[in-house]
Amino acid sequence: MNDDVVLAMEDPRGAAGAALIGELTELLGALYPEDSDEIAVPWTVDDIARAGAFVVARAGGEPAGCAGLAPMALERTLEIVRMYVRPGFRGRRIADRLLAALEAAAQARGAQVLMLRCGPRQPEALKVYERNGYVRREPFAHHRAHPTNVFYEKRLGSR
Repeated sequence: MNDDVVLAMEDPRGAAGAALIGELTELLGALYPEDSDEIAVPWTVDDIARAGAFVVARAGGEPAGCAGLAPMALERTLEIVRMYVRPGFRGRRIADRLLAALEAAAQARGAQVLMLRCGPRQPEALKVYERNGYVRREPFAHHRAHPTNVFYEKRLGSR
């Protein structure tokens, strides 16, 4: 693996964050058109910026992927949001590195649990979460049970 990937905390409202989140939003709309009643963007970029954790992965200086943390009403729990790796950069374990960075950021903020929502039409993403120790769970927070939703959580400190 050519390891020219650099991860850094960035403002999701910046150019890289806006471009990556825009691509992800388009992808999710195309993959799950029947799920339009549950908006793909329950967290605004301002919410993510306030949570203080949005990681951008750059490969050769080019934005390759991103992921953020959003606050939740559950104590010591954060939600992983806007997890995305551009197609041309997949297969390089960038998603694993993004998750590791988010987990470290969450622990630094006192979180003990990370939760997320994904979808069944993203089998590669489901594999990434599972190989990183995330386990399936029931719906949480504002999310609902629906065939287009798959929920995961990870208790931090476990692998």
